[in-house]
Amino acid sequence: MTNTEKFFVECVKRGIKDEKIDVIPNELDYKQFYNLCASHSMSVVVFKALENLKSQVLPEFWKRLQFSAQRHVMLDVQSEYDINTVLTAFEERGLKYMPLKGYHLKKLYPSTDMRYASDCDVLIDVNQLKEVRALVDELGLATKRHDEHHDIVYYSETKTIFELHKTIFVGPLEKYFGVENKGFERASVRGGYEYFYEMDREIFYISLLGHSAYHFAESAGVGIRHLTDIYLYRKAYELNEEYLNAELEKCGLRKFKDEFEKVSAYFFEDAEADEFTKKLAKHILESSLLANEEKKSASDVAAHAIENDDKKAKKKSVWRKIFLPTEQMKFLFPVLKKAVWLLPFFHIVRWMQVLFTRPKAIKQLKQMQNVESADLAHMKEIRGGLDINHL
Repeated sequence: MTNTEKFFVECVKRGIKDEKIDVIPNELDYKQFYNLCASHSMSVVVFKALENLKSQVLPEFWKRLQFSAQRHVMLDVQSEYDINTVLTAFEERGLKYMPLKGYHLKKLYPSTDMRYASDCDVLIDVNQLKEVRALVDELGLATKRHDEHHDIVYYSETKTIFELHKTIFVGPLEKYFGVENKGFERASVRGGYEYFYEMDREIFYISLLGHSAYHFAESAGVGIRHLTDIYLYRKAYELNEEYLNAELEKCGLRKFKDEFEKVSAYFFEDAEADEFTKKLAKHILESSLLANEEKKSASDVAAHAIENDDKKAKKKSVWRKIFLPTEQMKFLFPVLKKAVWLLPFFHIVRWMQVLFTRPKAIKQLKQMQNVESADLAHMKEIRGGLDINHL
Protein backbone atom coordinates (compact mmCIF):
# COMPACT_ATOMS: atom_id res chain seq x y z
CA MET A 1 0.00 0.00 0.00
CA THR A 2 1.09 3.58 -0.61
CA ASN A 3 1.48 5.94 2.36
CA THR A 4 -1.71 7.70 1.30
CA GLU A 5 -3.60 4.40 1.18
CA LYS A 6 -2.28 3.49 4.62
CA PHE A 7 -3.43 6.84 5.99
CA PHE A 8 -6.86 6.40 4.39
CA VAL A 9 -7.24 3.01 6.10
CA GLU A 10 -6.10 4.53 9.40
CA CYS A 11 -8.75 7.26 9.06
CA VAL A 12 -11.44 4.67 8.35
CA LYS A 13 -10.29 2.58 11.31
CA ARG A 14 -10.38 5.57 13.67
CA GLY A 15 -13.69 6.81 12.26
CA ILE A 16 -15.65 3.58 12.73
CA LYS A 17 -14.27 3.34 16.28
CA ASP A 18 -15.32 6.94 17.02
CA GLU A 19 -11.69 7.99 17.49
CA LYS A 20 -9.69 10.94 16.10
CA ILE A 21 -6.53 11.14 14.01
CA ASP A 22 -3.59 12.78 15.79
CA VAL A 23 -1.16 13.65 12.98
CA ILE A 24 -1.35 14.35 9.23
CA PRO A 25 1.52 12.79 7.20
CA ASN A 26 3.88 15.29 5.60
CA GLU A 27 3.68 13.84 2.10
CA LEU A 28 0.00 13.16 1.56
CA ASP A 29 -1.34 12.81 -1.98
CA TYR A 30 -4.56 14.78 -1.47
CA LYS A 31 -5.97 13.91 -4.88
CA GLN A 32 -5.58 10.17 -4.25
CA PHE A 33 -6.83 10.59 -0.68
CA TYR A 34 -10.01 12.38 -1.77
CA ASN A 35 -10.63 9.83 -4.56
CA LEU A 36 -10.37 7.02 -2.00
CA CYS A 37 -12.87 8.77 0.28
CA ALA A 38 -15.33 9.31 -2.57
CA SER A 39 -15.00 5.98 -4.40
CA HIS A 40 -15.38 3.97 -1.19
CA SER A 41 -18.20 6.16 0.18
CA MET A 42 -16.15 6.98 3.27
CA SER A 43 -16.27 10.80 3.23
CA VAL A 44 -18.26 11.09 6.47
CA VAL A 45 -16.15 8.50 8.29
CA VAL A 46 -12.88 10.20 7.30
CA PHE A 47 -14.25 13.70 7.94
CA LYS A 48 -15.17 12.81 11.52
CA ALA A 49 -11.79 11.15 12.10
CA LEU A 50 -10.02 14.35 10.97
CA GLU A 51 -12.27 16.88 12.74
CA ASN A 52 -9.59 17.95 15.25
CA LEU A 53 -7.01 18.60 12.53
CA LYS A 54 -8.92 20.96 10.25
CA SER A 55 -6.18 23.60 10.38
CA GLN A 56 -3.49 21.12 9.35
CA VAL A 57 -5.00 19.81 6.10
CA LEU A 58 -5.07 21.43 2.68
CA PRO A 59 -7.94 23.99 2.75
CA GLU A 60 -9.34 23.01 -0.65
CA PHE A 61 -9.37 19.32 0.34
CA TRP A 62 -11.11 20.12 3.63
CA LYS A 63 -13.73 22.22 1.86
CA ARG A 64 -14.59 19.39 -0.56
CA LEU A 65 -14.57 16.73 2.15
CA GLN A 66 -16.75 18.87 4.44
CA PHE A 67 -19.24 19.54 1.65
CA SER A 68 -19.48 15.81 0.87
CA ALA A 69 -19.90 14.92 4.55
CA GLN A 70 -22.57 17.58 5.19
CA ARG A 71 -24.46 16.50 2.09
CA HIS A 72 -24.50 12.90 3.29
CA VAL A 73 -25.70 13.98 6.73
CA MET A 74 -28.67 15.84 5.22
CA LEU A 75 -29.49 12.99 2.86
CA ASP A 76 -29.33 10.51 5.73
CA VAL A 77 -31.84 12.53 7.77
CA GLN A 78 -34.23 12.64 4.81
CA SER A 79 -33.86 8.96 3.94
CA GLU A 80 -34.39 8.00 7.60
CA TYR A 81 -37.68 9.90 7.57
CA ASP A 82 -38.77 8.32 4.27
CA ILE A 83 -37.83 4.82 5.40
CA ASN A 84 -39.70 5.14 8.70
CA THR A 85 -42.74 6.46 6.83
CA VAL A 86 -42.85 3.48 4.47
CA LEU A 87 -42.11 0.82 7.10
CA THR A 88 -44.70 2.27 9.47
CA ALA A 89 -47.25 2.08 6.65
CA PHE A 90 -46.41 -1.62 6.13
CA GLU A 91 -46.94 -2.30 9.83
CA GLU A 92 -50.22 -0.37 9.96
CA ARG A 93 -51.58 -2.15 6.88
CA GLY A 94 -50.69 -5.61 8.18
CA LEU A 95 -48.19 -6.31 5.38
CA LYS A 96 -45.18 -8.53 6.14
CA TYR A 97 -41.82 -6.80 5.69
CA MET A 98 -38.19 -7.50 6.48
CA PRO A 99 -35.66 -4.63 6.24
CA LEU A 100 -32.33 -5.92 4.96
CA LYS A 101 -28.61 -5.12 5.05
CA GLY A 102 -28.08 -1.37 5.46
CA TYR A 103 -31.14 -0.75 7.63
CA HIS A 104 -29.52 -2.84 10.38
CA LEU A 105 -25.84 -2.27 9.61
CA LYS A 106 -25.91 1.54 9.73
CA LYS A 107 -26.97 1.35 13.38
CA LEU A 108 -23.62 -0.31 14.19
CA TYR A 109 -21.64 2.79 13.16
CA PRO A 110 -20.97 5.65 15.60
CA SER A 111 -23.54 7.68 13.61
CA THR A 112 -25.93 6.46 10.90
CA ASP A 113 -24.74 9.04 8.36
CA MET A 114 -21.38 7.21 8.25
CA ARG A 115 -23.16 4.53 6.26
CA TYR A 116 -25.63 6.56 4.26
CA ALA A 117 -27.19 4.72 1.31
CA SER A 118 -29.67 6.14 -1.18
CA ASP A 119 -31.74 2.97 -1.19
CA CYS A 120 -33.46 0.74 1.35
CA ASP A 121 -33.78 -3.00 0.71
CA VAL A 122 -36.93 -4.61 2.09
CA LEU A 123 -38.18 -8.16 1.67
CA ILE A 124 -41.93 -8.35 0.95
CA ASP A 125 -44.33 -11.29 0.81
CA VAL A 126 -45.04 -12.17 -2.84
CA ASN A 127 -48.51 -13.31 -1.76
CA GLN A 128 -49.23 -9.71 -0.78
CA LEU A 129 -47.72 -8.12 -3.90
CA LYS A 130 -51.02 -6.61 -5.05
CA GLU A 131 -51.58 -4.95 -1.66
CA VAL A 132 -47.97 -3.75 -1.51
CA ARG A 133 -48.22 -2.10 -4.93
CA ALA A 134 -51.48 -0.44 -3.90
CA LEU A 135 -49.75 0.96 -0.80
CA VAL A 136 -46.83 2.18 -2.90
CA ASP A 137 -49.24 4.10 -5.12
CA GLU A 138 -51.05 5.54 -2.11
CA LEU A 139 -47.77 6.77 -0.59
CA GLY A 140 -46.96 8.56 -3.84
CA LEU A 141 -43.85 6.57 -4.75
CA ALA A 142 -42.90 6.39 -8.42
CA THR A 143 -42.00 3.06 -10.05
CA LYS A 144 -38.60 2.62 -11.64
CA ARG A 145 -38.81 -1.08 -12.47
CA HIS A 146 -40.67 -4.31 -11.79
CA ASP A 147 -38.88 -7.59 -12.39
CA GLU A 148 -38.82 -11.14 -11.10
CA HIS A 149 -36.73 -10.40 -8.02
CA HIS A 150 -37.88 -6.94 -6.94
CA ASP A 151 -39.96 -3.83 -7.46
CA ILE A 152 -37.84 -0.67 -7.43
CA VAL A 153 -39.79 2.40 -6.31
CA TYR A 154 -38.76 5.86 -5.13
CA TYR A 155 -39.83 9.24 -3.84
CA SER A 156 -39.48 11.61 -6.80
CA GLU A 157 -38.66 14.67 -4.69
CA THR A 158 -36.20 13.19 -2.18
CA LYS A 159 -34.81 10.43 -4.44
CA THR A 160 -35.00 7.82 -1.64
CA ILE A 161 -35.18 4.43 -3.36
CA PHE A 162 -36.85 1.28 -2.05
CA GLU A 163 -35.92 -2.11 -3.46
CA LEU A 164 -38.87 -4.31 -2.54
CA HIS A 165 -37.40 -7.80 -2.85
CA LYS A 166 -39.50 -10.86 -3.57
CA THR A 167 -36.62 -13.09 -2.49
CA ILE A 168 -33.30 -12.29 -0.82
CA PHE A 169 -31.53 -15.50 -1.64
CA VAL A 170 -30.01 -14.96 -5.07
CA GLY A 171 -26.58 -15.66 -6.51
CA PRO A 172 -24.49 -17.91 -4.22
CA LEU A 173 -27.29 -18.36 -1.69
CA GLU A 174 -30.13 -19.43 -3.97
CA LYS A 175 -29.22 -23.13 -4.06
CA TYR A 176 -28.28 -23.14 -0.37
CA PHE A 177 -31.59 -21.78 0.88
CA GLY A 178 -33.70 -23.26 -1.90
CA VAL A 179 -35.40 -21.52 -4.78
CA GLU A 180 -38.81 -21.65 -3.08
CA ASN A 181 -37.47 -20.19 0.18
CA LYS A 182 -38.11 -16.49 -0.24
CA GLY A 183 -36.72 -15.42 3.14
CA PHE A 184 -39.51 -15.30 5.70
CA GLU A 185 -39.10 -19.03 6.34
CA ARG A 186 -35.74 -18.32 8.03
CA ALA A 187 -36.97 -15.32 10.04
CA SER A 188 -39.12 -14.41 13.05
CA VAL A 189 -41.21 -11.41 14.10
CA ARG A 190 -39.32 -8.72 16.00
CA GLY A 191 -40.50 -8.11 19.57
CA GLY A 192 -43.02 -5.29 19.84
CA TYR A 193 -44.17 -5.65 16.24
CA GLU A 194 -46.65 -7.81 14.36
CA TYR A 195 -45.33 -7.75 10.79
CA PHE A 196 -41.66 -6.70 11.11
CA TYR A 197 -39.50 -9.80 10.43
CA GLU A 198 -35.79 -10.30 10.98
CA MET A 199 -33.32 -13.14 10.49
CA ASP A 200 -31.29 -14.61 13.31
CA ARG A 201 -27.76 -13.23 13.50
CA GLU A 202 -25.95 -16.15 11.85
CA ILE A 203 -28.32 -16.22 8.87
CA PHE A 204 -28.08 -12.43 8.53
CA TYR A 205 -24.28 -12.70 8.50
CA ILE A 206 -24.41 -15.42 5.85
CA SER A 207 -26.66 -13.21 3.70
CA LEU A 208 -24.23 -10.30 4.21
CA LEU A 209 -21.27 -12.41 3.11
CA GLY A 210 -23.24 -13.77 0.17
CA HIS A 211 -24.05 -10.23 -0.96
CA SER A 212 -20.38 -9.20 -0.79
CA ALA A 213 -19.18 -12.35 -2.56
CA TYR A 214 -21.75 -11.92 -5.32
CA HIS A 215 -20.69 -8.32 -5.96
CA PHE A 216 -17.00 -9.22 -5.77
CA ALA A 217 -17.43 -11.93 -8.40
CA GLU A 218 -19.60 -9.72 -10.63
CA SER A 219 -17.57 -6.51 -10.36
CA ALA A 220 -14.01 -7.76 -9.79
CA GLY A 221 -13.92 -6.28 -6.33
CA VAL A 222 -15.79 -4.41 -3.61
CA GLY A 223 -14.98 -1.33 -1.60
CA ILE A 224 -13.79 -1.03 1.98
CA ARG A 225 -17.36 -0.48 3.25
CA HIS A 226 -18.04 -4.19 2.81
CA LEU A 227 -15.17 -4.76 5.26
CA THR A 228 -16.36 -2.15 7.77
CA ASP A 229 -19.80 -3.81 7.71
CA ILE A 230 -18.26 -7.22 8.38
CA TYR A 231 -15.94 -5.90 11.07
CA LEU A 232 -18.60 -3.97 12.98
CA TYR A 233 -21.10 -6.82 12.76
CA ARG A 234 -18.62 -9.31 14.21
CA LYS A 235 -17.69 -6.83 16.95
CA ALA A 236 -21.34 -6.22 17.85
CA TYR A 237 -22.56 -9.81 18.10
CA GLU A 238 -21.32 -13.12 19.38
CA LEU A 239 -22.12 -15.74 16.76
CA ASN A 240 -22.26 -19.51 16.96
CA GLU A 241 -19.01 -20.13 15.08
CA GLU A 242 -19.43 -23.87 14.66
CA TYR A 243 -22.93 -23.52 13.22
CA LEU A 244 -21.90 -20.53 11.08
CA ASN A 245 -18.93 -22.30 9.50
CA ALA A 246 -20.94 -25.46 8.84
CA GLU A 247 -23.60 -23.44 7.01
CA LEU A 248 -20.98 -21.48 5.07
CA GLU A 249 -19.41 -24.74 3.90
CA LYS A 250 -22.79 -25.75 2.47
CA CYS A 251 -23.11 -22.62 0.33
CA GLY A 252 -19.43 -22.40 -0.64
CA LEU A 253 -18.60 -19.21 1.27
CA ARG A 254 -16.39 -20.50 4.10
CA LYS A 255 -13.12 -19.50 2.42
CA PHE A 256 -14.53 -16.11 1.43
CA LYS A 257 -15.60 -15.45 5.02
CA ASP A 258 -12.20 -16.45 6.44
CA GLU A 259 -10.24 -14.27 4.02
CA PHE A 260 -12.48 -11.21 4.38
CA GLU A 261 -12.32 -11.43 8.16
CA LYS A 262 -8.52 -11.64 7.92
CA VAL A 263 -8.42 -8.48 5.80
CA SER A 264 -10.75 -6.62 8.17
CA ALA A 265 -8.49 -7.62 11.10
CA TYR A 266 -5.44 -6.45 9.11
CA PHE A 267 -7.06 -3.08 8.39
CA PHE A 268 -8.83 -2.37 11.65
CA GLU A 269 -6.93 -4.32 14.32
CA ASP A 270 -3.38 -4.11 12.90
CA ALA A 271 -3.25 -7.92 12.76
CA GLU A 272 -0.40 -9.72 11.04
CA ALA A 273 -1.10 -10.53 7.40
CA ASP A 274 0.16 -13.15 4.99
CA GLU A 275 0.99 -12.32 1.37
CA PHE A 276 -2.45 -13.14 0.03
CA THR A 277 -4.16 -10.96 2.66
CA LYS A 278 -1.93 -8.03 1.69
CA LYS A 279 -2.69 -8.55 -2.01
CA LEU A 280 -6.42 -8.75 -1.30
CA ALA A 281 -6.21 -5.60 0.84
CA LYS A 282 -4.47 -3.73 -1.98
CA HIS A 283 -7.02 -5.03 -4.49
CA ILE A 284 -9.94 -3.81 -2.37
CA LEU A 285 -8.40 -0.35 -2.02
CA GLU A 286 -8.02 -0.18 -5.80
CA SER A 287 -11.66 -1.14 -6.23
CA SER A 288 -14.67 1.02 -5.44
CA LEU A 289 -17.89 0.43 -3.56
CA LEU A 290 -19.51 -1.90 -6.10
CA ALA A 291 -17.47 -1.93 -9.31
CA ASN A 292 -14.02 -1.92 -10.85
CA GLU A 293 -14.31 -1.61 -14.61
CA GLU A 294 -10.55 -1.89 -15.23
CA LYS A 295 -10.38 -5.31 -13.60
CA LYS A 296 -13.82 -6.65 -14.54
CA SER A 297 -12.77 -8.06 -17.91
CA ALA A 298 -9.79 -9.85 -16.35
CA SER A 299 -12.07 -11.20 -13.61
CA ASP A 300 -14.62 -12.50 -16.14
CA VAL A 301 -11.88 -14.35 -18.00
CA ALA A 302 -10.27 -15.61 -14.77
CA ALA A 303 -13.56 -17.25 -13.79
CA HIS A 304 -13.12 -19.61 -16.74
CA ALA A 305 -9.35 -20.06 -16.57
CA ILE A 306 -9.25 -23.00 -14.18
CA GLU A 307 -7.57 -25.19 -16.78
CA ASN A 308 -4.76 -22.58 -17.15
CA ASP A 309 -5.44 -22.23 -20.87
CA ASP A 310 -5.81 -18.45 -21.13
CA LYS A 311 -6.80 -18.42 -24.80
CA LYS A 312 -9.54 -20.95 -24.17
CA ALA A 313 -10.69 -18.98 -21.14
CA LYS A 314 -10.99 -15.77 -23.19
CA LYS A 315 -13.05 -17.53 -25.86
CA LYS A 316 -15.27 -19.12 -23.21
CA SER A 317 -15.84 -15.76 -21.48
CA VAL A 318 -16.74 -14.01 -24.72
CA TRP A 319 -19.08 -16.85 -25.69
CA ARG A 320 -20.87 -16.70 -22.32
CA LYS A 321 -21.32 -12.94 -22.69
CA ILE A 322 -22.84 -13.40 -26.14
CA PHE A 323 -25.02 -16.33 -25.10
CA LEU A 324 -25.93 -15.94 -21.44
CA PRO A 325 -26.61 -19.09 -19.39
CA THR A 326 -30.20 -20.29 -19.52
CA GLU A 327 -30.95 -19.26 -15.93
CA GLN A 328 -29.87 -15.69 -16.60
CA MET A 329 -31.97 -15.61 -19.75
CA LYS A 330 -34.98 -16.81 -17.77
CA PHE A 331 -34.43 -13.93 -15.35
CA LEU A 332 -34.29 -11.40 -18.20
CA PHE A 333 -37.19 -12.97 -20.11
CA PRO A 334 -39.57 -14.72 -17.64
CA VAL A 335 -41.60 -16.21 -20.52
CA LEU A 336 -38.73 -18.69 -20.98
CA LYS A 337 -39.67 -20.37 -17.70
CA LYS A 338 -42.73 -21.78 -19.43
CA ALA A 339 -41.40 -21.89 -23.00
CA VAL A 340 -37.66 -22.61 -22.89
CA TRP A 341 -37.81 -23.69 -26.53
CA LEU A 342 -37.96 -19.95 -27.38
CA LEU A 343 -34.41 -19.50 -26.01
CA PRO A 344 -32.67 -19.09 -29.44
CA PHE A 345 -35.17 -16.42 -30.44
CA PHE A 346 -34.65 -14.46 -27.21
CA HIS A 347 -30.86 -14.62 -27.61
CA ILE A 348 -31.43 -12.69 -30.85
CA VAL A 349 -33.83 -10.29 -29.10
CA ARG A 350 -31.31 -9.63 -26.35
CA TRP A 351 -28.51 -8.89 -28.77
CA MET A 352 -30.65 -6.55 -30.80
CA GLN A 353 -31.27 -4.66 -27.55
CA VAL A 354 -27.56 -4.66 -26.71
CA LEU A 355 -26.51 -3.41 -30.14
CA PHE A 356 -28.85 -0.44 -30.03
CA THR A 357 -28.88 0.48 -26.33
CA ARG A 358 -25.65 -0.80 -24.73
CA PRO A 359 -22.58 0.00 -26.83
CA LYS A 360 -20.40 -0.58 -23.75
CA ALA A 361 -21.24 -4.30 -23.96
CA ILE A 362 -19.47 -4.52 -27.32
CA LYS A 363 -16.47 -2.75 -25.81
CA GLN A 364 -16.41 -5.29 -22.96
CA LEU A 365 -16.16 -8.18 -25.42
CA LYS A 366 -13.10 -6.58 -27.00
CA GLN A 367 -11.59 -5.94 -23.57
CA MET A 368 -11.94 -9.63 -22.68
CA GLN A 369 -10.05 -10.66 -25.79
CA ASN A 370 -7.25 -8.22 -24.98
CA VAL A 371 -6.81 -8.91 -21.26
CA GLU A 372 -3.15 -8.62 -20.27
CA SER A 373 -1.47 -11.76 -18.92
CA ALA A 374 -0.41 -10.00 -15.70
CA ASP A 375 -3.96 -8.75 -15.01
CA LEU A 376 -5.39 -12.20 -15.69
CA ALA A 377 -2.85 -13.88 -13.42
CA HIS A 378 -3.71 -11.40 -10.65
CA MET A 379 -7.46 -12.01 -10.89
CA LYS A 380 -6.96 -15.78 -11.03
CA GLU A 381 -5.02 -15.56 -7.77
CA ILE A 382 -7.58 -13.31 -6.08
CA ARG A 383 -10.64 -15.30 -7.19
CA GLY A 384 -8.95 -18.61 -6.41
CA GLY A 385 -7.84 -17.42 -2.98
CA LEU A 386 -11.41 -16.41 -2.15
CA ASP A 387 -12.85 -19.58 -3.74
CA ILE A 388 -15.48 -17.66 -5.72
CA ASN A 389 -15.08 -19.20 -9.18
CA HIS A 390 -18.35 -21.05 -8.65
CA LEU A 391 -20.31 -17.80 -8.40
